[in-house]
Amino acid sequence: QNVHTGLDLTVPQHQEVRGRMMSGHVEYQILVVTRLAAFKSAKHKPDDVVQFLVSKKYSEIEEFYQKLSSRYATASLPPLPRKVLFVGESDIRERRAVFNDILRCVSKDAELAGSPELLEFLGTRGANWASLPWPGGGGSTTALCSQEVSARPLREVGDQPSRD
Repeated sequence: QNVHTGLDLTVPQHQEVRGRMMSGHVEYQILVVTRLAAFKSAKHKPDDVVQFLVSKKYSEIEEFYQKLSSRYATASLPPLPRKVLFVGESDIRERRAVFNDILRCVSKDAELAGSPELLEFLGTRGANWASLPWPGGGGSTTALCSQEVSARPLREVGDQPSRD
């Protein structure tokens, strides 16, 4: 969808990971769809679109968000969901929706989508990332993104998490 960045990021679901003695955490599944060379192996053709999932905990997303916010101060990202000691189903659904909005904004903004912070967050450390050609030129869509996100409800009706 984001032709100018070549990258689409969504958070379609989450997974609860149970530990011992009532411990555990929630991992948010980030779907990456891209045609950028940094995400491809040698077997891929230049026009190939690759798709993969990355699982991240709240703390990892929070760290990534803080890095972006400090380095790209003009980026208008939606605020992070609140951090709470005990997380219920409604908190998990709210977080997934907000993380989805944040990552959609990142994938629409050429500067953020091309950032080394994003590459590291997604687990790809391509040496030539900074020199990648961005199709269709650049230009930031951050302002448009923040307006678009603020108009959406925090929780969507019928937004039920899948349980595996």
